[in-house]
Amino acid sequence: MPDRLALPRELEQADEALAAELAEVDELYAAVEELRAQALELRAFVAGLPGERAAAAEAAREADRALAEARAAADEAAAALAEAGKAGDADRLAEARRRQVAAQDSLHVAERRLEAARRHTAELEARAEAAESEIRALEARSAELAATLARRPRLADGAVSGPASGAAGVAEWGTSARAALLVARSQLTAERDAVVRQANELAAAVLGEPLPPLGTSEVVRRLEADAR
Repeated sequence: MPDRLALPRELEQADEALAAELAEVDELYAAVEELRAQALELRAFVAGLPGERAAAAEAAREADRALAEARAAADEAAAALAEAGKAGDADRLAEARRRQVAAQDSLHVAERRLEAARRHTAELEARAEAAESEIRALEARSAELAATLARRPRLADGAVSGPASGAAGVAEWGTSARAALLVARSQLTAERDAVVRQANELAAAVLGEPLPPLGTSEVVRRLEADAR
């Protein structure tokens, strides 16, 4: 009877080994996909950075021009108010005060607009600097992951070679590595299905009756129970 259980137990061990390998491939796939998604996001940011910088610079220049105009208008309104005060005309004085208040309001708006434009420029440059650091970190992590993939069987050479530099290089490598891992997973799944099918066919032959689809561990338990 031990001979009758030897092959099912071997199939059970093979199934467990394949399941463990599948889990490892899934973990590697998730790691590759995370790096690839980050690389794609950084690649898009870097590609759009020149345009964003140009737009930010133009916004700052326009805000600076608007502030200069607002200051000139405020100075003019202040001078008009002083003249109206000397003239002693109540209506003219009231109108000059309204214009002076409006000019001051416009000046404050222009000051805030320029401040916002300069803050946006500073934030954009901070993001650009941070992106450079993130890209370097991505390059290092993807190189480490490529070395891990290189130690695994079943993977095509394109998946294990180191990525090119930059976010675009990491993204391209991630696409190749992901595809190779999907192929490897498909192969492992097919092998595991074949092992499970063989175990079920063996159990049906030994027990002399058709069985519902069972996992290899359940097949072994059924055969062990029948052997008692």
